[in-house]
Amino acid sequence: MKKVLVGLVAAAAIIAACSSDNTTATPPVVASVTMVPALDTALGGDTMLVIPTAQLAAVLKDANGNVLSVIQTGQTVDWTSSAPSVARVGQNGKVRGLTLGSATITAAVAGKSDSAATTVDSLVTVVSVSVKPTPDSVAVGKTVQLKATLIGARGDTLKAKKMFWASSDTSLAIVSSNDTLGVSPGNTAAIKGVKVGSVTITATIAGVSGTGSMKVLP
Repeated sequence: MKKVLVGLVAAAAIIAACSSDNTTATPPVVASVTMVPALDTALGGDTMLVIPTAQLAAVLKDANGNVLSVIQTGQTVDWTSSAPSVARVGQNGKVRGLTLGSATITAAVAGKSDSAATTVDSLVTVVSVSVKPTPDSVAVGKTVQLKATLIGARGDTLKAKKMFWASSDTSLAIVSSNDTLGVSPGNTAAIKGVKVGSVTITATIAGVSGTGSMKVLP
């Protein structure tokens, strides 16, 4: 009987210790949410050709002004757009302009929020298009993907919804991802080798073009 009692006492001690270790502190209370950077400028859009983006973040603080992390609060930031057809925002805080218009972006957590207005307009200008084939060759009957890099007037990298792609000699290589108008979605294109030789591939958007040389190998 004594051995049994000793065992029960030891078990009770272990349970008590585990209960003590699992005690968690009360999460800090979020007193304010500040969106950074303040999205009070325009996101340009070239008539649906270019999708500009902006990366936002939410700074959380308690009543004493101490910065909090979402891990500390145990809650996540909820990002919303008043007009998702104009400007869409992901739960990572990235805003993407889709079409001309205005929208309000809001970051909210624990009943606190911050909002900012944004306008998607047609002010973005593409100043350069760069096509650097990697790899710079394709075998006959095979296909490789080429990417065009677009730089705007502000020096930012732009993302295209669609671009015009062309081969200098379609008897050697063709842009197989093009539709009947010579347009491929996004800023990439599929190049298919037809016959051995060298061709120049051109990508064009908003009147600005970039070229890259490709070799078609046997």
